[in-house]
Amino acid sequence: MKRLAIFLMFACVVSMNALAGVSTDSTTKLRFQTLAKKMRLKTPELKEGEYEVRIWNDQALRYGEAQMLYILTKKEKQFSVSKYLIESDRQGFRYAVQLNPNPTIPIDNTLWEQFVQQGILGPPNEVVIHDQLFAKPPKDSTWNVVEADGIVSVKAKLRNDTRVLIADGEGYYFEVFSATSYQSASYGNPRGYLEHKPNIAELRKVVTILNKLAVLFRSSN
Repeated sequence: MKRLAIFLMFACVVSMNALAGVSTDSTTKLRFQTLAKKMRLKTPELKEGEYEVRIWNDQALRYGEAQMLYILTKKEKQFSVSKYLIESDRQGFRYAVQLNPNPTIPIDNTLWEQFVQQGILGPPNEVVIHDQLFAKPPKDSTWNVVEADGIVSVKAKLRNDTRVLIADGEGYYFEVFSATSYQSASYGNPRGYLEHKPNIAELRKVVTILNKLAVLFRSSN
């Protein structure tokens, strides 16, 4: 499925679901909690210092609340990663297939620390990402000029910034469970936006996490 990129020269009003960092709400949370129950995933029981991170992938123009799920579980002395491929149809959820990571890649505490360094327990600030992607341009500077005939005209320096809106693609919903807290965040089309805005640090963290996970499940054949 190809992404549709629309380049905008001026500010526009867009759906929040198209943005690289969008605020999560109770409706979004309920959607994925309901899907987790259908997949027979229980709310994790964790001790102090233990975590479970769920990263749901929702692809546009496909049936279901999500089409893929990563689960990262950090217990006291153990770290594990699983991937689920989720199948749905017009009637709803059908089944999910669990995949194990490539056996040639060590899944250990060193790898977990790499995810932590990218802010996976945060997770990366979705509001900061949104504000940097869609920052309001400053007002164009204007000045008055007295023409030769005495008429005063107003001159303005127009901005020529190019903005990008990816209106079709995929979204990621992060859930972070600990013994005492729960956090969540949503990101729409993070890889696509990073191509156009590579200097947004929080967005780069999201993509780095996703890319690291993708490598873990890449076939060695």
